[in-house]
Amino acid sequence: MTAKIYPYLTFKNAKEAMDYYAQAFGAVITYHQSFNKEQAENLGMATDESSLQQTTLRGEFTIAGQKVICADATMGTPQSSARVSLMLDFDDAGAAQQLFDRLAGSDDQRVTVPFGNWMFDSQMGQVVDKYGVTWLITAAADAPQE
Repeated sequence: MTAKIYPYLTFKNAKEAMDYYAQAFGAVITYHQSFNKEQAENLGMATDESSLQQTTLRGEFTIAGQKVICADATMGTPQSSARVSLMLDFDDAGAAQQLFDRLAGSDDQRVTVPFGNWMFDSQMGQVVDKYGVTWLITAAADAPQE
């Protein structure tokens, strides 16, 4: 038996979150589906066309070629968790450093571990984004530098 595993993130407004990841992380938004009128009505949401266009039943974006799936939270306010972190493990140490520097240079993220040498001669840095998601940015020991 085989399966794929994807991060599935929920947000108060996933459409805004996808725009944030595009801006901050260089994400590419690959899919967006709004709730339809019936779905929104069943959830007690506004059903006018303008409001529906701001909703996300399912969204997808990629960061460094990795797919992330997201949606609007419909069961209450989403909570961040220290139990789950997302790791972007780069083949290119220069690309890892470049993304980390981009994130560290913004007030929207909080650096929790500066990028640098880690165990087994690898490199790693850690940030928490504005939604409370923890990201580990890593590069293997044998990853080339740009």
